[in-house]
Amino acid sequence: MSLTLAGCGFHPVYSSQGSGIGPVTIAAIEGRTGYYLRQELDRRAVLEQGTGTPRVLSVKFERTFTPAAQGTDGISTRNEMTVTATYTLAAAPPLPAIRGSVTTNVAYESLDQAYGDVALQADAEERVAGQIAERLWLDLQRQVRAAR
Repeated sequence: MSLTLAGCGFHPVYSSQGSGIGPVTIAAIEGRTGYYLRQELDRRAVLEQGTGTPRVLSVKFERTFTPAAQGTDGISTRNEMTVTATYTLAAAPPLPAIRGSVTTNVAYESLDQAYGDVALQADAEERVAGQIAERLWLDLQRQVRAAR
């Protein structure tokens, strides 16, 4: 049975095999959100296999914060963080360098207490890093497949 499934190109959802991108090293990304983003990308890159020198994935991102809701006193009670990440995967002949950009946003509550607001923003940064990493990795897979 397993030979039949392997012959048709079936791969289990939770397999430990990579997506065909090849070995990748994630360059350092600035800031707390960058730290979370690099962790998420490293989790995906560890599954990539292949021979040769790992390609370097460089990511830069831009964050914007906008009030999403206001209380009766006019103070923001909910904020939205939008992150746009621009990435470059270094060339590895015969594959060219791959460039792209992905955007996502998350909303989080805003509290009167400064320490509570910091904790909620940190949680939002972790969530947005996971979303950006997922979108970036999927876009990277699509572009690598198209380049082959």
